[in-house]
Amino acid sequence: MSNPTTPFSWQMPTATDLVTDLPADFAVFGQAVATSMADLLGGTTGQILAKNSATDMDFVWIANDQGDITGVTATTPLTGGGTSGAITVGIQDALTTQKGAVQLSDSTSTTSSILAATPTAVKSAYDLAAGATTKATLTTKGDIYAATAASTPARLGVGTNGHVLTADSTQSTGIKWAAAGGGGKVLQVVSATTTTSTVISSTTLTDTTITATITPTLATSRILVICSVNSRVLRNDVKAAGGLILLRGATTIADYNNGGYNWIFPDCRASGTQISLGMSGAINYLDSPATTSATTYKIQGRVEDTAGSSTITFQYTSTPSTITLLEIGV
Repeated sequence: MSNPTTPFSWQMPTATDLVTDLPADFAVFGQAVATSMADLLGGTTGQILAKNSATDMDFVWIANDQGDITGVTATTPLTGGGTSGAITVGIQDALTTQKGAVQLSDSTSTTSSILAATPTAVKSAYDLAAGATTKATLTTKGDIYAATAASTPARLGVGTNGHVLTADSTQSTGIKWAAAGGGGKVLQVVSATTTTSTVISSTTLTDTTITATITPTLATSRILVICSVNSRVLRNDVKAAGGLILLRGATTIADYNNGGYNWIFPDCRASGTQISLGMSGAINYLDSPATTSATTYKIQGRVEDTAGSSTITFQYTSTPSTITLLEIGV
């Protein structure tokens, strides 16, 4: 026999042994083949051959179920599957109510709820946000935005109470807060009527219940005071006289109470005669209070003197007197 052959170490007969030792040589060869191939023998139906170690010809029979796919079960977001035949597996579209595949979009204006923004879209949105005016620009209640140039917004602070926005090209924003140009317009009207009878027998000026209060919207406004005053003077003497004044707060602004001119001044020239006169008169006065605070206007009256049981009665027998205040813009 020859030296063992590689890689299986099988011994082969030599040429000189073909006649004398052939049967024995083949027996040795066959035994070597049987020994090296022993691991390939046997096995049962369905088994498969697997390498057992790094040694040459070292194999082992194993069950055929290892690594076999017997079925595919798909769960959301996958679709398809099966246990036999050609199996198809897919992925469902993503919705707001289900998982799935999402399509990318570069749009920054889409209203879709199933698309996903790309970095391109996010960058575009970021650039728009970075270029926008932030709310931190407005620092005070009433502030507004006004442009100083194209695409250049700026803060315009709140104006003074009662002021209005006015166009003004000399301003950086082209507008400004300014007092309203009333121009003689009536801005508000306050009116009061009284029927309360007020009897005055004193020479001291006394309130008559003819009063009204107004709060001007602008300090530059004027107040037109219109009064309709009903009164009766009674006296047992040659004359009967009464006086009255119009006040703003405690300040007299119209005086009908001086010695040269009284509200009622009849002279009968007959001693002992009782004088009883009724009068309905009007007072119109344009005042400039220069305030935006509540301002009260009122009428006060008195008798000229106490001789002859003099009295002056305002709203006699509940005859109404009125006072009307009109705020006039200037």
